Amino acid sequence: MTTFRSFILFSVIFFMSQRVAFSRVSVDDAVVVKGQEVMLRAETKGRVFSKGGELVEFFVDGKSIGKTLSGGDGVAFKPFTPAETGLHQVGANSAGGTSTGLLLCLKRGSYIVFIDVEGGLLKGLISRKPREGSQEAIKEIYERFPVVFLKTSIVSVKAIKTWLEKNKFVESPVIPWRRGAIFEEIVEDGLKVKAVIGAPKVIESSRKYKPLSFSFGQLDDVEWVRDWEEISKKLK
Repeated sequence: MTTFRSFILFSVIFFMSQRVAFSRVSVDDAVVVKGQEVMLRAETKGRVFSKGGELVEFFVDGKSIGKTLSGGDGVAFKPFTPAETGLHQVGANSAGGTSTGLLLCLKRGSYIVFIDVEGGLLKGLISRKPREGSQEAIKEIYERFPVVFLKTSIVSVKAIKTWLEKNKFVESPVIPWRRGAIFEEIVEDGLKVKAVIGAPKVIESSRKYKPLSFSFGQLDDVEWVRDWEEISKKLK
């Protein structure tokens, strides 16, 4: 079986294993800089496809910050300027549907540890079990640095978040990797990439920012590690 076919099989099995309720609206997680205006993003949906022209109300930590209509592509944006650092809850309501996400607000110059969920946390290609010791190691890392989880496959963010919660990982944003675009965006915003843990393709896409890099598979110029305990020690 080719690597691509294995990847698709893993994605289908992973997605089907997560019992994720359908929602008429979904709101994205985000990483932002304190005092810098950002555009919160939500998408309104019909039963299958995105649905435009829907009124969406946005909330941050339970407080409404206003309403806006979704465009023809079903996407609604709302400007917001965070005043406090930390992890905040973002909500979106539309036509009876409700969704929540996470907003991680950091000071300019903060370092972030990025963790590829599929390439760094899963035991094997089609395994639904986390790598041994990963939960505790990430808790220890989280006490020292902000952590952001990366979505690198066709599995939905919602399914990944359900899996992380079920397996008792720390609560932190899940952001699409988008072939490394996430790294470019956070650096442009004045944040820094402390470390990247995951599959070779994810590490390769971050090389220009010179982070610490750890992989469970052999890769040139990248530190190969045996377990998560070793990663936690190296990030102290």
